[in-house]
Amino acid sequence: MDVGKTLGTACATFAATNIDDIFVLVTFFAESSTSTTLTPIRITVGQYVGFTAIIVISMIGFGVSFLFPTEPIGFLGLLPILLGVWWLCGILFPSKDDTPEDVATVSASSSSGASTTVGLFTVAGIKSILQVASMTVVNGADNISTYIPLFSQANGAEIAVYVVTYYVLLGVWCLAALLFMKQRHVLCMAQRYARVVVPLLYLGLGVYIVVESECYPWSIERIDDRFFEEPGTIIMAVVTTFTLLPCMGAMLWIKWQKRRARDHPLEAGGSELRASEN
Repeated sequence: MDVGKTLGTACATFAATNIDDIFVLVTFFAESSTSTTLTPIRITVGQYVGFTAIIVISMIGFGVSFLFPTEPIGFLGLLPILLGVWWLCGILFPSKDDTPEDVATVSASSSSGASTTVGLFTVAGIKSILQVASMTVVNGADNISTYIPLFSQANGAEIAVYVVTYYVLLGVWCLAALLFMKQRHVLCMAQRYARVVVPLLYLGLGVYIVVESECYPWSIERIDDRFFEEPGTIIMAVVTTFTLLPCMGAMLWIKWQKRRARDHPLEAGGSELRASEN
């Protein structure tokens, strides 16, 4: 096992799949400054509980992979690629829904009041922990879609390094969110560059998973074994094209419609009114 490469992959996959969570954590930490039940320690515990659920789900998916050849699972690497395209569509057609919570709002809420620390395992404490954990799980679809194919291409030692690194970085992530909440200019910079860096990370991860799994050579070889003309390369190219292009087109259309509704709210309202009259 190449420890340096494994650690680098772990850090890259964690950053790519959790960089959007930093803004969710900032929101929770900002709320904790005025809440008597939501405290930094509960937010951190809730984050670990939710992330553990994501790891368990990913491990279940990894376990299922033992029932099938590992190579085809590499096609799940197309999911991070589509996630990267989705982020790029958000850059091309920005909408209000794609913008992280306003920094001024976060800073204002973080500058007022102080949270009251109460027991961690009281009813209110458990409720707060579950609130953060559920948000982490709901926001973890990109984690699962990345971790399952990544785990399926790794051995036991590499998976152990991945998981341990993830848990260490999760603590760093919580600390960074707490510091970001108190440093408005740092948060602004993170929000500005995250929109550009994250899609590139997703695209890179998707390509890495697809290439590392050798899913395309494996599939081409199986197709060629069934025919005399060896059409595997052409078939896989056509299938991939007609799988990705409709998805990308749908993403562009959705983002464009959101931007159109934002820029021309009266026109969108008129269209809905005419549709209801018909």
